Amino acid sequence: MGDDQSTTSIEDLSALRFRVVTVGGQRRGIKLETIFWSVLSDLAAVRRVKLADIVAECEQTLDEGGNLTARLRYVAAKYLREQLADARERSSLSVVTGQVHACPSPAFALAANRRILAFNPAFLTFVQSRFLGFQASPPAQGLRLAFDVQFAELVGRLKASPGEPQSAGFTIGINEHVTRGRLNAALASLLGQDVILGFILA
Repeated sequence: MGDDQSTTSIEDLSALRFRVVTVGGQRRGIKLETIFWSVLSDLAAVRRVKLADIVAECEQTLDEGGNLTARLRYVAAKYLREQLADARERSSLSVVTGQVHACPSPAFALAANRRILAFNPAFLTFVQSRFLGFQASPPAQGLRLAFDVQFAELVGRLKASPGEPQSAGFTIGINEHVTRGRLNAALASLLGQDVILGFILA
C-alpha cells in the first residue's frame, strides 16, 4: 500500500493522522487513522488521480449533514473488499487447476500436507509409464509425492526469488515401488495456503 505496512505496527496503523487536503481551492483539515490514509492513497494511485480528488468525490456524494471522515472510511473499506474479492477470484483452486492443465508436460499442484490438488493427463501418463499397471480411482489415490527438500524450504526459496522457478528433485511412490526425477517448481497463487506447482523435466 502507500505506506510500508509490513514494518508498521498495529498501533501506528490505528493512530490518528491529521492531513491538510486542498479541495476546490479550499484547504481542509481531516483526521483519519493511518491505515485509511494508506488505503485511500492506494486507491488514488490506481485511479491515477490525486488524493484530494478522492476527498472531493466523497464530499460531493455526502448527504446534507453527512460525516466526511465516515465517508472516507467507507470508501477505503469498499476498495479493500473489492480487492479481496478480486484476489479470491484469481487465487481459486480452479485457476490453479487450469494452469496445471495448460502445461503439455507432466505437471501437478502440491499442498503443504503433501496432498495433490491437481494434475494433468501428462502427469498421469508419466506415472503409468513408471508404474506399469497402475490404475487408481481417483487417479492420485495411493500415490505418494515428495520433494528432495522440505516443502517449507522450497516455498522460502520461491518467495525469495519471485517469478523465478526453482529446480528440485522429487520422489513418487506407490506401495513399495519408487521413482525419482527432477522438476521445475513455481509458487501457485492460492489464497490462504502455499501451493507448489511442479513441472517434471524430461
